Amino acid sequence: LCDIEAIRASCSAVFSLPEGKMLSFFGIVPEGSALDVPNGVLGMLFYTYIFLRYIMGKDKLSGGISVLFTPVINLVISSLAIASSAFLGRKLYILRELCVVCLSTHIINTTLWVRALMERQDKSHLKAA
Repeated sequence: LCDIEAIRASCSAVFSLPEGKMLSFFGIVPEGSALDVPNGVLGMLFYTYIFLRYIMGKDKLSGGISVLFTPVINLVISSLAIASSAFLGRKLYILRELCVVCLSTHIINTTLWVRALMERQDKSHLKAA
């Protein structure tokens, strides 16, 4: 997958951990159910949301952004992503594992969360003025 022996990085070891399926790990869905998906699937859903939000925000014909794409909803969803990144990053640190894909994802999630926070603050200042 993305195991790089030269730098002792192992994504496959990390992906096989129980935390690799966070929904069942935290008891949100039963283990083995159809919704017990790997974190990568949750990430793809998150990044699809971000992509659609960007496209919908640029679409002048839609007459605005739907309720699912407001700055508040974006901040909530991005906060869930950064919380999962923090939890998983801590786990990687405890295990002393290096996962290049994971590290890249955590950096991207942090960037998206900061952008969501800044956008929310910008919208709050506009309403106050």
